[in-house]
Amino acid sequence: MAVPKSIHVAKGLWRGKSQLNLPFLPPEKRVSESDSSLHIDTDQHDSYATVTYNWQYEGKRQEGTILLCESAKSKSVQLAWVDSWHQNTAVMHLTGEESETGLVKTKGTYPAGKETWGWTIEFQIAGEQLTMKMDNVTPSGEAVWAVKASYKRD
Repeated sequence: MAVPKSIHVAKGLWRGKSQLNLPFLPPEKRVSESDSSLHIDTDQHDSYATVTYNWQYEGKRQEGTILLCESAKSKSVQLAWVDSWHQNTAVMHLTGEESETGLVKTKGTYPAGKETWGWTIEFQIAGEQLTMKMDNVTPSGEAVWAVKASYKRD
C-alpha cells in the first residue's frame, strides 16, 4: 500500500467552503453552503492517508473521515468512508484511481430499498487549491452532484 502522490503533497490543514446539493428540495432550498475544514495526514511509512473534514447543515456540525491507500502493484486507489450526515450507517468502500494529472476519483455503491445506487468521491489538488467533490449516482447511471468543497491551504 502507498499514498497517492497528489494526496501526499496535500498533507496538512485546508480551509474553505462546502456546498451541499439536495435535489429533492424546492429549487431555492437545494444548495446550502457552510464553512469547512479538511485535514490530510499519513502514517509514518506513507502506507495510507486519513482525510478528516467538517461542515455544517442547518447550523449543526457534521464530520467525515476517509481512509485512503493505493495499491503499489495495480495503482488502484481504495477508500473507506464514513460521514455523520451522508454515510452514517456503515462504512462505504470505494475504489478508483489517480490520473496522470493527480485527480483521485473513486466509486462505491450502497443499497436504497431494492435498488443499488452509486457514490463517487474525488480529490483534485492544484497548487494551493484542493477540491473534494461527491456525486450521487442513480441506478441508471446518472451522476448528480451532492457535495462540492473548495479549500485553500491553511
